[in-house]
Amino acid sequence: MKLRITLARLLFILLLVGQLAIAQEKILWTELSLEERQVLQQLEPQWSNLSAERQQRLRRGATRWQQMRPGERTQAQDQQQRFQNLPPRQQQLINQRFLRFNKLERTEQRRLRNVQQRYQNMPEEQRRRLREQFEQQSRQSATPARQTTPEQATGNQRRIQDVIRQNRNILRQRPNQQRQRTPRVAPPQRPVRPQ
Repeated sequence: MKLRITLARLLFILLLVGQLAIAQEKILWTELSLEERQVLQQLEPQWSNLSAERQQRLRRGATRWQQMRPGERTQAQDQQQRFQNLPPRQQQLINQRFLRFNKLERTEQRRLRNVQQRYQNMPEEQRRRLREQFEQQSRQSATPARQTTPEQATGNQRRIQDVIRQNRNILRQRPNQQRQRTPRVAPPQRPVRPQ
């Protein structure tokens, strides 16, 4: 009986390792569909030198590209062009943020996307005020850590918490809610009965 269990476990491990090996196999250029090769044509010379993981990501990206509408493709190309025009340091920061974002749990990624969407749906004036508050906090917290006293550090934390608290209603606002809240009217008060 123990032998069967051991063999079953060994077989399971071999299957698992085999699946991982298959998943990490490199893709030959000729294995790509014609549409995928058209989208990825600039990468053909270095395709065989790319890691299997990178090849898989690029293949998924080519599939997404094929499914995009023309307007979405134009927007993606514009984004890519803006990224390529950035200084290398900014590109590096964006790539680091992207990698950090991809390491987050799916629920956290979804939450951050929702916050971003709510921000995009805000009136321009509200977005401008939030940007100013964020930039002001960034400048205040840009003081080198070795020069920051404990009192300053707690003050900075308090300011950050204050801004978050002030903007909590904006961040919690659901996309299907109105952009600007209408003032609430207090319900009519009941007359007090004499006893």
